[in-house]
Amino acid sequence: MTDAVDNGGKYTLKLAHIIYVIVAMVAVIAVVFIIMYLIPSGSNVVAVGNGWEQVTANKPFTVGNSLYVTFIGIEGCKYCAAERYALFDALSNFGNWTYSGKIVTLGELNYSNYSANPGPNTLFYQANEGGWTINLLDKNLAYSSNYISFSSAETLDNANNPLQTLNAIQTSYIQKYDPSDSVPFTVIGGNFFEIGAGGSMAPNGVPITLSSGGTLTAANMIDEFNIEGSFINSAINTEADYISAFICHDISNSAPVCSTASVRSLENNIK
Repeated sequence: MTDAVDNGGKYTLKLAHIIYVIVAMVAVIAVVFIIMYLIPSGSNVVAVGNGWEQVTANKPFTVGNSLYVTFIGIEGCKYCAAERYALFDALSNFGNWTYSGKIVTLGELNYSNYSANPGPNTLFYQANEGGWTINLLDKNLAYSSNYISFSSAETLDNANNPLQTLNAIQTSYIQKYDPSDSVPFTVIGGNFFEIGAGGSMAPNGVPITLSSGGTLTAANMIDEFNIEGSFINSAINTEADYISAFICHDISNSAPVCSTASVRSLENNIK
């Protein structure tokens, strides 16, 4: 036994080995602490509209003083492709998206920056299941907020090869609310979650990126979003309002968007 010393007939672990064991135990305890104490256990799960579920009796889960929001998808998924537009739009209500340091909104995104496949400098790409989408992994794209701690993970790339690994918090929510590992999977504050794209983002099961019978390009998506009352505009705004209402509920309506009529009316349905 190379990791032990004979000490009068008793084997004593070497100090270095003991340190390794202690470090490993501390890491395991930390993960267990996150799962058992930081992430609320909740009780009932009830539908709250557009495909979203609420875990009642849960206190909002925060990282520091910011509400935890996470999106899990795979790059090739057509439903993920659609949902990213609404998520991008909603999060703009609580912070700033920047591209190469410049603040941008959904309607201002540069759709000329695209590729058939995602790359580190590609803002739009075509998912392998169809539909052009925002590349959240573009290294020039960043999000900051005084209200939200946002994270995302793409577990498979556009060719269905392993890409990103979930963190401990994301893994816990997947195991608790999405054991079939369906995507997209979105969690707001630990007490609201959605498996799949929002109902308005995939009416009758068809993602809005494919709703015309063909594939809407990034230019089509952004141009139509900028037309008030258009099908694309209404679909994205509906899901973004739901996301905003849930965030407002969890941050005690402290953001300006929480006072808008569309968000207030949805928040009234929250248990």
